[in-house]
Amino acid sequence: MNYSICRKCSKIVPAVHVQKDGKEYLEKQCPDCGNNLDLISNDAARYNKKRDMMADVEFPGCEMNCLECFHKVPDVLFVETTNRCNMNCPICLTNVPSMGFEFEPGMDYFERLFSHYAKCDFPPPVQLFGGEPTIREDLFDIIALARSYGLSARVVTNGLKLADPEYCEKIMSSGASVLISFDGLKREMYATLRGHPEALDLKLKALENISRRKKGKVVLMTVVDKNFNAEDMPHFLDYCLKNSGVVRGIFLMPLTHVWSEDRLKYDPERTTQEDTERIVEEAVGERIDFVPLGALAFSNLAKIFKVKRMPFLGVHPNCESFALLVSNGEKYVPLNKYLKTDFFAFVNDMRALDGSLEKPVSSGEAGALRKLLVLLSLGRLFLKHVDFGAVVKARGLKAFGRWMGIFASAATGKKFKDVFKERTEVKDILLLILLPFEDSATTETDRLEMCKSCFGYVDVATDTIKAIPVCIWERFKNVAMKDMARKYNKKGYTKGLYDEQPAEKVKEDA
Repeated sequence: MNYSICRKCSKIVPAVHVQKDGKEYLEKQCPDCGNNLDLISNDAARYNKKRDMMADVEFPGCEMNCLECFHKVPDVLFVETTNRCNMNCPICLTNVPSMGFEFEPGMDYFERLFSHYAKCDFPPPVQLFGGEPTIREDLFDIIALARSYGLSARVVTNGLKLADPEYCEKIMSSGASVLISFDGLKREMYATLRGHPEALDLKLKALENISRRKKGKVVLMTVVDKNFNAEDMPHFLDYCLKNSGVVRGIFLMPLTHVWSEDRLKYDPERTTQEDTERIVEEAVGERIDFVPLGALAFSNLAKIFKVKRMPFLGVHPNCESFALLVSNGEKYVPLNKYLKTDFFAFVNDMRALDGSLEKPVSSGEAGALRKLLVLLSLGRLFLKHVDFGAVVKARGLKAFGRWMGIFASAATGKKFKDVFKERTEVKDILLLILLPFEDSATTETDRLEMCKSCFGYVDVATDTIKAIPVCIWERFKNVAMKDMARKYNKKGYTKGLYDEQPAEKVKEDA
């Protein structure tokens, strides 16, 4: 049974999907308030194409009792580092003004979390979140601590402090991956949704600093509002193309309306996941296949080739989706340009191949033979789907000759990737991942039960480590974080935590 949250009374109630006028809705069946509808997608056909791709997978749902639940070990572990920020965007719910208290835990808090997750069979990468992590003077100690436990660290930042060349070099050399919030090139977007039009200049300066390094790429995290920055998407992609040495991917996040009217008087029409896909598609000028990340559940192939980690294995098809854009040196084109079929068909055949494999033989010659046979099957699959002629911009014998030339050059000692980039249409690849975060209107337990992106936290009452899916964290974080703040906050950080400092009197950080 699928459940959601009643828009009127906020109770957890049964929910079903309904379609109307080509759109997808979630109908909440509240015994007290009656049935109410919330928009899930403006394109039901596109929404259900992803859903149908994994029709063979069951999603049992959950009870949404997140504070009591011991959710499965996540593939990506989000860790709140602070709720202080040097921007305090009005659309954000994780800062001191919106939460009413300070969260600034000491190193014992991070030690507790990192030591716990380091013991997992497949320790998840740690996404250091906020607030603004770079506002902490001990951020580099936190990164070093995570790495000392064998955990890879990622810093999610607004990028303002990276406008300082010295700080930029320090964080890029810290061993942590860097994700920068960057909502395109339209200054009005930063003025309205972020409250800081000058932030764009600092973010551009930060990316300029990163571009001066020999190595160092970042992922951009981009909020998409179809009413505000859809028309900016062609310029944004052109910027990424010109700066492909810096930008390795974009995480696109449809704007989720979670702010209160006293923070921001702006009530836009919902931007759905499929809206965002179409915005990118129109910017590129060609059809783009956004495939569910959950469909990449190649568990048998992973066993055969001893791949230890398969992120997002089996997550709901209407959660994260992804696409690949190929730079031909002049513009971005969809991956489909180099396929005989399409990306959906390619992934579906990969899933069918994976499903056809029996339990792999794990040792001796039989294991090696098994790998060889599977490699041959993969080769046939690639020959079926990949247009190798389009990759080298030739046909027939001419295409064959160009490929032979590529392999011959690589055989002489040249790096294959360098030769490939020089002699094919594929100059670079841009990864696009859509992160459709749920709010109370769109939350459904079918999507939560298998979620692999979670916030880790210490349940102070039971002194245990738990995880809550990112999309439902907002419903519970104030309770969880306030308890942790009272126990783990560094000395002097007490705003809003006790009766003598009521939450409504907490002022914004400087």
